[in-house]
Amino acid sequence: MADRIEAQWRTLTQQDQERREMVANISHDLRTPLASLHGHLETLALKADKLGPEERQRYLAIALAQSVKVGGLAQSLFELARLEHGMVQPAPEDFSIVDLTQDVLEKFALPAQAKHLQLRAGVPPALPAVTADLGMIERVLTNLLDNAIRHTPAEGVVEVDLAYRDGKVAVTVSDNGPGIPPALRESIFQRPFPSGGAHRGGGLGLLIVQRMLQLNHSQVRLVEGASGTTLCFELRVAGAPKSIG
Repeated sequence: MADRIEAQWRTLTQQDQERREMVANISHDLRTPLASLHGHLETLALKADKLGPEERQRYLAIALAQSVKVGGLAQSLFELARLEHGMVQPAPEDFSIVDLTQDVLEKFALPAQAKHLQLRAGVPPALPAVTADLGMIERVLTNLLDNAIRHTPAEGVVEVDLAYRDGKVAVTVSDNGPGIPPALRESIFQRPFPSGGAHRGGGLGLLIVQRMLQLNHSQVRLVEGASGTTLCFELRVAGAPKSIG
């Protein structure tokens, strides 16, 4: 009993530490856009009569972009809280992962073109349907592609590959960006890291991805040894038995 109590205490201590780190890192990510938003609005308020139309428009555009960033972080935090507290439950259905992948890729065609990135899809013929919550898997693919595109330098490549193996369809999203530092690789799906700096790390988007996949009897994993960053998850083929993996 003493061993169980000690183990439970260690688990609670670790969870408390992870929550503290999450709050600290989210605060770090919010501080920069909030400071920029405040600074540009303050300048507009104090010097509105001294700024020309083009300069006022530029300040407003920057303030708007920063407010969108803050709103996105707040929405992601709210969504993660709902997932963590069991307020969101999956509604599984059979659907074509090929069609869904193509739809999500189309959404990113313009952002990729703006960065001069190549978007590629590797889709084998006659891939079977999968069973999962369609909306959640669309969000998973959206988060992974958005993350890959944001962290891949100009003229780079972002690729989505589908493959059938052992009653499941594997979905792999890869890029040739800077990759994830070794020190962060074991924790990118447990807590977010500040998004600043030269390297990419885990964020709220990856936590949301992992929670949604867990609700669909899957999980995302980082493929070791790949150049850039490669993330992979698997979905059950329609009619296959449930399993965690």
